[in-house]
Amino acid sequence: MIYTYQELYHKKEKGEQLSWDDITKEQLEKLFIDEHISNNMIANLYNIEGGKVISKRNKWGIKQNSAKYFYKRFEENNLEIFKNLNQDSKDRLFNIDNIDWISKALTHYVFRNGPVEDMHANHQLSQEDMKTLNKYMVNKIAGLLKLVNDGHWLKIELMLIALKNYGVEWDPCEYDTKEIDMVFKHRMGIPEDDETQY
Repeated sequence: MIYTYQELYHKKEKGEQLSWDDITKEQLEKLFIDEHISNNMIANLYNIEGGKVISKRNKWGIKQNSAKYFYKRFEENNLEIFKNLNQDSKDRLFNIDNIDWISKALTHYVFRNGPVEDMHANHQLSQEDMKTLNKYMVNKIAGLLKLVNDGHWLKIELMLIALKNYGVEWDPCEYDTKEIDMVFKHRMGIPEDDETQY
């Protein structure tokens, strides 16, 4: 759980020992970036030297002038602009006229640019195999997007429930947005070596 500075301060006032070794990156970001709590105030909160706060911030890339936090502050100061941009994107993505190219783009993102491309390059899959697989993926994604566009959430949920018990032995899912973040950074002019997510 992530606490505000005041919540942590009250915990300390009540005699609770706050462990610096247990602080998470998210908690330190909350204090330093979101609440603008100084290094010394954070250090006093955890009964440590200020240098340890700076060291841990540097280790985790929590810096006020980093691209991540510059973008965050810019977004916070331009909420209406970002709200409108986000809504415009949603409107375009939910436009029935765009389902064809979106389906093809998603096929490349979730399938074509992955391991199957290596299999194709290593002649494990023929060109005809790839055409068949690509067509199958595009059509399935297009059908799903059409249901989303038409608001058929019950149909989607019932289909997912019917398949819920398949793949239960697979590894847990991971939130892989590396390619999305890479494109976003490129479009926003954020250095590619900035490994933080936005």
